[in-house]
Amino acid sequence: MLPTEFDHKATSFSEANLVYLAHCANIAYEPKEKIRQVLSKLGFDLSKDSFFIEDKETDTQCFVAGDNEKIIVSFRGTEKEKTEDLRTDAKIIRIPWPSEDRPLGKVHRGFCDAVNNVWNRVSTEILSLRTNEQSVWFTGHSLGAALTTLAAASLYFKDKKQLINGVYTFGQPRVGNSDFATLYNADLKEKTFRIVNNNDVVTRVPGRPRFSHVGSLMYFTTEEQLYRDEELSWWEKFLDRTEGRLDDVMELGLDDIKDHSMDIYQELCEKSYQHNCS
Repeated sequence: MLPTEFDHKATSFSEANLVYLAHCANIAYEPKEKIRQVLSKLGFDLSKDSFFIEDKETDTQCFVAGDNEKIIVSFRGTEKEKTEDLRTDAKIIRIPWPSEDRPLGKVHRGFCDAVNNVWNRVSTEILSLRTNEQSVWFTGHSLGAALTTLAAASLYFKDKKQLINGVYTFGQPRVGNSDFATLYNADLKEKTFRIVNNNDVVTRVPGRPRFSHVGSLMYFTTEEQLYRDEELSWWEKFLDRTEGRLDDVMELGLDDIKDHSMDIYQELCEKSYQHNCS
């Protein structure tokens, strides 16, 4: 079912936008023509045929779509059968960002290379679409969430602090070191919402302290309830994750991997929105 509501003027967390952007993060996995069909049904004008951007060297893919109110950038996550994606994930060497000449922190080399290879086309498309001061939104899942974060940082810090209205990521790995996280959070934490489903293993890599998370944590419990980070203590999250693993033992599954599914993230977001609207 297509999402029907989006608050393009939102200045804080929006559950309607959460559902809409979860849908956009999920359809980024589809082939170009399927993405075109879905975006057209959502009311985006794709007549220029420049919405779909890819780099074959790193197998990075995203779409940039706009209407008179909003522009949405969505990066595709890891596809298991694509060796280029796996190489991108595996390049955990940290390099200066945005460059050696002007380091503002260090970030994951694979993520950085993937974004850099498409960035000129992405930023050009955003500026081309932004003819009506539309709000700008970023989203992505897994590897796509990491690329989304770096793309948002690139638009804001490298491109003359272009306005960003919201960044919603799902199952995001850590992207950079503590210097990068401090820089990012100083200006963008209140606009960045990092959605984590219970025991999602990808949200715990690469490891600390070499890498740090950014944004405001939004956590789905094993009971499918959505909480802000400050609403749950470390101990409460620990108990909830333990409960998730115990429940999964009874189902003979792998909770840490299952919780990473973008289909499940989208379903959880839809249920949370429907519950809060009823």
